[in-house]
Amino acid sequence: MTPNFPRAKRSLGQHFLHDAGYCRRMVRLAAPAGRDTVIEIGPGTGQLTRLILERARDVVAIEFDRDLVDHLKRSLRPESLSRLTLIQSDVLDLDWDATLPEDPVKLVGNLPYNISTAILTKMIPFGHRFHSLTFMVQKEVAERILARPGSKSYGYLTLVLQYRFSRIRGFDVPAGAFSPPPEVRSHAMQLIPRPQPAHLPCYDRFLRLIRTGFRQRRKTLRNNLRSAFGPWKGHLEPAFESAGIELRQRAEEVSLEQFVCLARML
Repeated sequence: MTPNFPRAKRSLGQHFLHDAGYCRRMVRLAAPAGRDTVIEIGPGTGQLTRLILERARDVVAIEFDRDLVDHLKRSLRPESLSRLTLIQSDVLDLDWDATLPEDPVKLVGNLPYNISTAILTKMIPFGHRFHSLTFMVQKEVAERILARPGSKSYGYLTLVLQYRFSRIRGFDVPAGAFSPPPEVRSHAMQLIPRPQPAHLPCYDRFLRLIRTGFRQRRKTLRNNLRSAFGPWKGHLEPAFESAGIELRQRAEEVSLEQFVCLARML
């Protein structure tokens, strides 16, 4: 790196995507164009930001590191800065309701791996305000999001995101595409909001049901629920039958549609 180029801070878990080819692939997956507003999480040194600004109408970039915010202000061209809003903030503390415009936007981000699931979980209530969410995460997290019933990766995160979004597999990114190289594999993927998720009488009960079902993965779903929800005990067997769930099945073998049916019955 040149002396004027920001160095990654280990304390913040920074890994800058610097490979131009993978940057272009990431932007092609996000497909910003025309009148799009793009929310970028963690612009870092601006490698993705520059490409997005070439295609989108404007960009709102959220960056925690004050040094990187200053670097972007110095390094971007004035005509680009006029279409860029920089917000120096911890993404987990941000008031998303106030930040997101009324019209749906596209989100792009090389998410900090240590808080990627927390960021995605925070996005769930605002799903209807996005056209798409395109992001880079640790390969292990991507496999959890994309998992199917019966997989060891299948769990709570899979289901809460699948309920709100269609999940689209993208591509793996090698460690050498980053500076410094991370010690884990990476994957770029996309979420597309579902126009009409299945109706639930109580969404919070649905979340509690899933969380409890996976509390002890080696136990059957019925045993996990019986130990946590005493008042449901007499209703479990009929509800399982209606949802097409066998009494010996574990939570990792039960589909989203079956969990939704179970939540309605209970």
